[in-house]
Formats: sequence, C-alpha cells, structure tokens
Amino acid sequence: GLEDVSKYPQLLAALLEDPSWTEEDLKKLAGLNLLRVFRAVEEVREKWQLAAVMPVEELIPASYLEGHTDCMYLGS
Repeated sequence: GLEDVSKYPQLLAALLEDPSWTEEDLKKLAGLNLLRVFRAVEEVREKWQLAAVMPVEELIPASYLEGHTDCMYLGS
C-alpha cells in the first residue's frame, strides 16, 4: 500500500519495472515538473521586482467556482 510518503521509493521501483513508465516519467512524477514551475515563477518574480510591479491578490467568488471545480471547500 501507499500509506504515506515513506512508501514512494517502493512505488517508484514498481513503476520502473513497468515498461510503459520511463525514467523521465518517474522524475516528473517525483517532482521535476513542480521544480520547473517554481523556477519559472521565480523568474517572473525577479522581472516584476525589477519593473516595480506589485503583487495583487483577488478572491474568486465562490459562486463563480460552482460547477467549475472539483474542490470540496468553497468557503464553507
């Protein structure tokens, strides 16, 4: 089973035995895509800091999300 993250090495080893999974697929599954996205976000942050662009936070109304998301939490 996959009770917690300590089982990830066994999961990855089992997937590697499956010929439909490549080593590159497993790297992506293990977080490579997330790291790529974080690097891109950091680049945007640096550009915005140089251009003196201030971050903006806007809330999306819960009514807009209804029917558009699988999120179980809609502010309730």
